[in-house]
Amino acid sequence: MFFVSAIWKLKARTALKGRWLTALLIALSVKLPVLLTQAIASATGNSLQDMMANLTIRLESAANRTDIAAVQETLDAGLQQIMAARGAWIMQGVQLLTALMTPFLTLGMIHWLQSLLRGEPAGDVSAVLSRARLFGKAIGLRLYVGLRVFLWMLPGLALNLLSLLPVHLADPRSRMSVLSAANTSLQITSLAAIAAAVLGVMALLKYALGDQILADHPEKGPIQAAKESKAMMRGKRGTLFSLYLGFLLWYFLEMMAVNLAGALFGAVIGTMVGMLCSLALDVYLRASVTAFYLDCLPAEAGRRPEGPREAEEEEIEL
Repeated sequence: MFFVSAIWKLKARTALKGRWLTALLIALSVKLPVLLTQAIASATGNSLQDMMANLTIRLESAANRTDIAAVQETLDAGLQQIMAARGAWIMQGVQLLTALMTPFLTLGMIHWLQSLLRGEPAGDVSAVLSRARLFGKAIGLRLYVGLRVFLWMLPGLALNLLSLLPVHLADPRSRMSVLSAANTSLQITSLAAIAAAVLGVMALLKYALGDQILADHPEKGPIQAAKESKAMMRGKRGTLFSLYLGFLLWYFLEMMAVNLAGALFGAVIGTMVGMLCSLALDVYLRASVTAFYLDCLPAEAGRRPEGPREAEEEEIEL
């Protein structure tokens, strides 16, 4: 399986050769709306996440003093401050709106990669907007897949509820019985978490090609794309999973590069290196999955067309 995944990675690298700058700019365009709103929220002091983090730090400080009254007072004051922070809630709404742009921008990026791997003229950075008309369908696909994944995880979540049963049945008068019940409950909770995670990953792999199908066939609906992904992935989930596993080493190297850059040149340079590595890996992974998708198609649908590739040989003008 890992040997086969190496073929899709090779196809991705071959297609991206000479087009990495455009690919990175497209990947940045996908993330830019969310990144901008987060930066504005932090710069203006209206970041709800920063407020929650500061409140957590203050609560830990009060708890370390073992002053229950101080903990309660800090919690009440912090929650009142957060609830009264109108600007923070407005920024949360803005961040939600910008997050809704990510699905159709992602489809535009995938369509660009599909054209590139097929040998068709892929276009420039503006290709990220090529699937803007699929705004509603892209969100619908995310919601449908999220619901299906949740339903698949229900057995694991139900097993988690059973972890309360040993504690409920334990004899409260026996310390040994209570400890044994707590240990059993902890084991059941661990098994439930593993079961839910495994079922969730299996479901995600079933619908992993939904974005590919919708980007390739904009006339289809989100539910149809998800169902076609399910049919296309039948018997191939292990193969795609091995492709994802093959990127673990790259993400580990990314962490090492970010930490090294931060230690040598400071936090700002470390953040920039982290952003660049993240964009490059995102492009590489999506291109490899796109190569996998095209190989899953019938030969006449996924083959590379014959003819010159002038568009890929043009210089990128900035």
